[in-house]
Amino acid sequence: MLSDEGARRGLDWAALLARDYRNPSYNISYARAIGRRLRRTYGWIFAIQAIAYYGKLAIHPSPLTTLAEVWQRAAIGPIPGELVVAAGVLFHSSWAVFALVTYQIEAASRRERPSLIAMG
Repeated sequence: MLSDEGARRGLDWAALLARDYRNPSYNISYARAIGRRLRRTYGWIFAIQAIAYYGKLAIHPSPLTTLAEVWQRAAIGPIPGELVVAAGVLFHSSWAVFALVTYQIEAASRRERPSLIAMG
């Protein structure tokens, strides 16, 4: 139905899709797929969670008056607040860097692509 033998002649995307159905393969790497999902879906979720957490530190149970209070509020049991905040910053900066690097790889791949019609 999608191949060149049908009534849909002249549609390059249909031929490409038909070839992909006949010979399925991954068109992007696992890292690029993760980066794409981070940018489009999980990045927003992580950003909202980080803003909510740091907002909670700033206003609960009362507004902050000193920086030392941040470390006290961020502490989780015996784990110091400085370590908790550092782990959060490391986590969020690592996924953001990963998403940015995979975006740059995808942009370079698009510039080198001979055709605008592509799978992935």
